[in-house]
Order: sequence, then C-alpha cells, then structure tokens
Amino acid sequence: MEQYIVFTSHDQLFCLPVTVVRRIVEAENFVPIPDVPAYILGVYEYEEQMLPIIDLKAKLFNDPTVKNTENKVILCQWQEQTIGIYVESIRGIMMLEDTDYERELTKAKLKRGYIGKFLKLDDEVVISLELEYLFNNEQAQELMDSVDQAKEDQILNQPAKDTEGDDQ
Repeated sequence: MEQYIVFTSHDQLFCLPVTVVRRIVEAENFVPIPDVPAYILGVYEYEEQMLPIIDLKAKLFNDPTVKNTENKVILCQWQEQTIGIYVESIRGIMMLEDTDYERELTKAKLKRGYIGKFLKLDDEVVISLELEYLFNNEQAQELMDSVDQAKEDQILNQPAKDTEGDDQ
C-alpha cells in the first residue's frame, strides 16, 4: 500500500502518489493566457516561477469546476516541471488498497492512458492518475507554450532597472 493525495473532481475520487506532489495551495486568482484550451485556467506565480493551472474536471469531463471555498491547487511534477491541478476538494493523504479493476477495463478497451490504476478507499473506488499521459503530444506542447508565453510576459512586465548610478 502506498500513500496518495486523494481529491474529488466531478463527484469522483482521484489520487496522485505523494511522490509527485510538491504542495497543495489555496489559489483562485490566475493570470489568464489567451488562445489556450478552456481547461488551462491560466498561470500562477509560485516561488518565482509561472506554473500552468489545469482544471481537471474541464480536462477530463469537458465541464469547468465551479469555484468555491473547498477548491485547491495540487502542485505536482509533470515532465520535469511543476504544474497545478485545480480540483474541487482534497480528502487527504491516505494509504490505498490495490484492485484488479484495470485488467477488466483493458479487456473492455475502456482503459485510458491517464488512468494508472483503480484503488480502494473503504467502499469507494479511487482513480490513480498518470500525469505523464493526461495530455496528448499536441496538448502537452500547448501547455509548454503557455508557460513560455507567461514567462516572456513576466519579463516584459518587470519594471526597468535603473542603470544610472545615484550621484548624491
């Protein structure tokens, strides 16, 4: 049994291994980025980095997360960088039991790449996400481009440094 961050999105329990999670933050004000898919809420400045924020419900179910006080952003590792996953609420850090459910889904050709495995939390099924497969190649490139654009905008919007010395 491993430890996971368990959270909800679209009334479904999901989880991520604690090994890929950097931090959970309360954030709701993101810098919007034009011309990106609707599931990219924008970027969030964290420790002097611009991190893309992904609305998990919008990405998986094409239905945006309704903002409320329970929403959280899970900052996690994805392709050697950090991204934020915007979720409805956090259940906590928990030890989860393995199941054999994914074998049945594979047989039925219903298993998706982003589903790592199905786990049990008491009587509930929890879907373990594989972030590496959450985006196809084109979507991954869009995400990387949005971060690059945000970094460029951040550099352009910094106040000019005074290059003249004070002679007083």
